[in-house]
Amino acid sequence: MRGDAVRVFSELNESTKAQQAFLNSCSDALWMNEDERRAVRWLLSALVDHRRRIRVTSRLWRTLLATEPVPCDLVTQTTELLEENRHFAPFIARWRSVVVGRTRMERNDLWHSMIELAELNLAGADAAEETCSASEATAAGALAFE
Repeated sequence: MRGDAVRVFSELNESTKAQQAFLNSCSDALWMNEDERRAVRWLLSALVDHRRRIRVTSRLWRTLLATEPVPCDLVTQTTELLEENRHFAPFIARWRSVVVGRTRMERNDLWHSMIELAELNLAGADAAEETCSASEATAAGALAFE
């Protein structure tokens, strides 16, 4: 049981760390309004506190000797912490969805801009080619008179 608890808390710490990094990158996004930025900062702050409790609880489990009985308070705290972790999931999922949608929109805008730029460049190249062809025809006609 001790080894499983330590392993679970180690995995939980790593996933919470990744969620923190994700939210931290969201809070820097230029497209967010101030209310969204405040919501992300609040969630990030709560997640930082949660991760601190995960690390403390993990250390408590690691300090137990194999012959020591597991204190009921530690089991209760562990259960509460795991339940607390589940409460973050919908918030993280919501922001992940928002970022995915925003990234998709930005990617589509980029490609539309690239297509427009390519079309403008092709139209400019066609006009230049027509000008060159007309100049060559005029030059060829002038040579024919000589």
